[in-house]
Amino acid sequence: MLTLSAFSFAAGNAAAQSSTSPVLTPGFSISVFAVPPAGSSAPDSLAVLDDHVWVGYANGGAPDGSGNAQSQIVEYSLDGKVQRSITVMGHNDGLKVNPYTREIWAVQNEDANANLFTIDSASGRTRRYVFGKPPHGGGYDDVIFKDGQAFFSASNPTLNGQGQNTGPSIVRAILESDGTIDVSAVLSGTPAASNIPFGTVTRLNLTDPDSMTLTPSGDVLLDDQGDGQLILWRAPGNEPQLQYLPLLGSVQVDDTVFANSRRGYLLVSDTKANKVYKISADVWQRGAAFSASTGVAATNTTPAVPAYVGQLDLRSGALLPLVTNLMSPHGMAFVAIGDDR
Repeated sequence: MLTLSAFSFAAGNAAAQSSTSPVLTPGFSISVFAVPPAGSSAPDSLAVLDDHVWVGYANGGAPDGSGNAQSQIVEYSLDGKVQRSITVMGHNDGLKVNPYTREIWAVQNEDANANLFTIDSASGRTRRYVFGKPPHGGGYDDVIFKDGQAFFSASNPTLNGQGQNTGPSIVRAILESDGTIDVSAVLSGTPAASNIPFGTVTRLNLTDPDSMTLTPSGDVLLDDQGDGQLILWRAPGNEPQLQYLPLLGSVQVDDTVFANSRRGYLLVSDTKANKVYKISADVWQRGAAFSASTGVAATNTTPAVPAYVGQLDLRSGALLPLVTNLMSPHGMAFVAIGDDR
């Protein structure tokens, strides 16, 4: 279990390191899992299916897909060797395995003009789907699968004159045979939610819906990135059904993943470093949450904390570092190994 002293160690030692040298908390090691194939750059989202890792490379394209943006979805073996590379139109930001079909779903253009490519994981065949006019005015960032359905985070919403997100923050999606995607709102952009540490109920304003994941108990965890909080949409029958977790220290995070095994490793894409790192430990706490953070800006009284990957306390909102002094960690995945998978 990490402690606050680990945060002090990592932050203090990071100040003495170069901007491209990761700094480890004791008990962890780091290595480079993969680098981009020729013609690809800016790794972001990660997905794991069986013994293969899929990485989305956005190549510096515009997040609204303008300028003929194209991305590569690259399949790797577990030893970091490229198996295949697939080009998709747009700026890739979301990548998930559909557990019902074993397809890879690649979501493009999180700011506007979003599209989706489904990739047959066996043959590599792709199909493109397009969204209609978005009910929130922006794009779509990430996707999760639950109860046989697909849900997308409604990113980059258009705010009203009072700065409120009057559209949805999460939509349910159905892929139509004509290549279009029909969406319906399932979670408002201004929902009432219970504060996890204190239990008080507040009307939220989700101005930056971003990454999504499922918790080990099957709840939906949505990152409201720019607002520095996580939204927990609990399974029906659990009360309160909607909770939120303010992140301590004004931290903002991107992907969050959970360790589903005591043996394995974390993968994290460091987009600006153009690397996918492998973070290893002798043993992991099963069910523990880990997030990629942009770091914390300096204040008048405290120094800046470089970007880092940390263990997330889902009760307090503290994010305590495993590896700091990264450049821009974004996508994450946990790979279980051995008989504990």
